[in-house]
Amino acid sequence: MSSIEKWTKEVLKSVSNSLRVATDKIIAALIEAARTISYVETVSNKADTLHRYLKTTNELQLKKGFECNTRKAIGRMGIGRVVLALDTTKELYYGENGKLDVRQIKNENGTDEAFTYLVISIVEPRPLPLMAIFYKQGDDLTALAKELIAYARSLPFVINFILFDRGFYIWDLISYLSTTNMKYIIFVPQNKAMKKYILQTDKIASYEHIRKYNKYKTNFVGRTKIVVIKDLIAHKNNYYWCFATNLRQSFYLIYKYKQRWQIETDFRVHDEARIKTKSNYAIIRYFYFMASLVLLANWEVNRMKHPCVSFKKYLKNIEQIFSHEIT
Repeated sequence: MSSIEKWTKEVLKSVSNSLRVATDKIIAALIEAARTISYVETVSNKADTLHRYLKTTNELQLKKGFECNTRKAIGRMGIGRVVLALDTTKELYYGENGKLDVRQIKNENGTDEAFTYLVISIVEPRPLPLMAIFYKQGDDLTALAKELIAYARSLPFVINFILFDRGFYIWDLISYLSTTNMKYIIFVPQNKAMKKYILQTDKIASYEHIRKYNKYKTNFVGRTKIVVIKDLIAHKNNYYWCFATNLRQSFYLIYKYKQRWQIETDFRVHDEARIKTKSNYAIIRYFYFMASLVLLANWEVNRMKHPCVSFKKYLKNIEQIFSHEIT
C-alpha cells in the first residue's frame, strides 16, 4: 500500500473515529458509493448504524476532522503562497417544504429547495478544498465568508488574494476585506453604476466607487476601486469586465479572476463522485459531502506523484485496497 493510500485510510478513519464509528466496511462503502455515484444505503448494510451516530454529532465535530485532513494535505503539497476562491454549491432537496436547513432556489429538476454549502478552496498553485460550511435560508453570507476567511488565515500558508463571483459583491464584505488588509477581486454585475463607468472607458480604467449602505440599522460608507477592462481577446461585441478590487489596475486581472473557474471544475469532478444518500437529515448530508471532499483533496495530493491518475481511477485503486483488507 502506498503512503498516500495509507494516509487516505487514516483520514477517513479519523473522521469516523470522531463519531465513534471505526469500521473498514463503512469506509469501504463510502469509497464504493463515491466511485459508482450510488446511494450508501444501496452499497452497505451499515448505513443505518452510521446514520444513528451521525444524528448525535454536529457540524463542528465534522469540521474538526476535515481541518485535520486539510492541514496534512497542505504539508504534503508544500504549499507556501496561495490564491483562494469562495463559492457555493448545492445538493437538491426533496422533502418537507420550508425546512430551515435548506435554501430556496430556482426550480430545478422538480424542486425549489437545496442543501447549500459555502466552500473555500485553493485555486493556485494547486487546487485543494479547504473547508465547507452550511449556507442555510436566512444566513448572513458575509458572516459565513468572514468565518471561512478567518479559518484560512489560520492555515500554514500566505494568502495572495481571494476571488469572488458576483454573488459576493456585498458592501459589508468589501469593508471587512479592506479593513483586514485582505487583497480581493470581486466580479461586479453590470448595474447602472457600472454601465456609467463602461461608457467612460476605452480599454482599461479604474474608478473610486463610494456607496452608503445599512447593516443592522446602522449606516456605513463603503469604498472600493472599480476596474473596468475591455476584453480584447475572448469576447466580441465590446464586452467589458468590471471588478471591485484593491489590486493594481491591470489587464492581468481578467486572467487572475478566471482562476476562480478552477473551483467550478473541482465541483464538476466532485459531482462525478458525490456520495449519495436517501437521508434528508442535514448532518448526514453534510458528512457525506465532506467525505467526498476528503477524497477529492487526497486525490489532489496523489496527483503530485501520479498526475495521470484520474479521480475515478484513484477511487477504484483505494476501493480495491479496502476490499482486499476486509476479505
